[in-house]
Amino acid sequence: MKTEVIYYQDVHQTEFTGTVLSCEKDEKSGHWLAVLDRTAFFPEQGGQKADHGVLGGRAVLDVHVKNDIITHVLDGPVEAGTEVQGSVDWARRFDFMQQHTGEHMLSGCVHARFGYDNVGFHLSEHETTLDFSGPISREELKELEDQVNRAIWADLPVKKSFPPDEVLKTLEYRSKLELTHDIRIVEIPGIDICACCAPHCDTTAQVGMMKITDVMNYKGGVRLHIACGQRALDDFRQKQENIQEISQLLCVKQEEAAAAVRRFMEKEAAEAGKLGALKRRLLELEAASLPSPEESRHALLFTDDADGNAMRHTVNGLMERYEGLCGVFCGSDADGWRFTLGSGSIDLVKLMGELRKQGFKGGGKNPMVQGSTELSAEQIREALLCR
Repeated sequence: MKTEVIYYQDVHQTEFTGTVLSCEKDEKSGHWLAVLDRTAFFPEQGGQKADHGVLGGRAVLDVHVKNDIITHVLDGPVEAGTEVQGSVDWARRFDFMQQHTGEHMLSGCVHARFGYDNVGFHLSEHETTLDFSGPISREELKELEDQVNRAIWADLPVKKSFPPDEVLKTLEYRSKLELTHDIRIVEIPGIDICACCAPHCDTTAQVGMMKITDVMNYKGGVRLHIACGQRALDDFRQKQENIQEISQLLCVKQEEAAAAVRRFMEKEAAEAGKLGALKRRLLELEAASLPSPEESRHALLFTDDADGNAMRHTVNGLMERYEGLCGVFCGSDADGWRFTLGSGSIDLVKLMGELRKQGFKGGGKNPMVQGSTELSAEQIREALLCR
């Protein structure tokens, strides 16, 4: 028989008793799977994670539903045929209620304004994400955010019902699935009407507030991250602490922090450009001390500090003077070497195939390759100067 669902009767009822119909061990996970005649635990479904809590003294780790039968995943057994006490983690339940109700409000406003569908929803302990089927600009998102929060503060009722078929036929409601029976409708007057199986707040005021915390392009539409209620407050606190620390480090007012960071980054970029030019010049001077082309057809330069651009620039300069193998190696025997190799006469792609067998890593295409090795400078010279 299907499990009697208490959370539809009273979302605030977190303490209940139920009879254990079965309890079997899942050998794969080591957990116990218990079925009761009735439960207040909401199972994972509709994109929302399950309630947690305690059942018969055992921790409820997860809850699943299939064919109207709800299964509780426990960290230990409960005896079949006995009556057990259940207790739902209210803090988790109410947090999820806030997030899910806020999601409905935003999805309803997006659908009313743009006609977009909510094509993806995920609600867990860590995040709430919504995927919409079309693009939304950042300015439009601000307007939607304001609209949702005004509706929250209006303290609108959040109505839940199982309308009969004749009534359902007259309703225009959002639904991701083609539902055929026992359709539960969640309605927020003037904001949204949607088919949904999850627990929700009694009124919009219980959501507290809704903040869009991130947005990204996703499959031709957008993916939004939102935070409602306590999560929104926690998000604000974290960001407030960050901006306070940044403003203190830069010795500016909080409202000037972003501009100060931009100035700092521009200065750092300019200094990095100067430093890069100096490193290239230093490598050029070190390269000038190498044996002349008359003394050696190859040119291998070992240095302890050089970036990739400087290494490539120096190798290009060496290739204009030396007919053989030209290379710059940056690092040390202790920490390993990064390298750039170039040649106008040697097939470096073929050479890299041989060098990989000797402890070199990397690749590229003629006339220049790059990579790394843990070999010593002496071993590198032995491997290359015989070419």
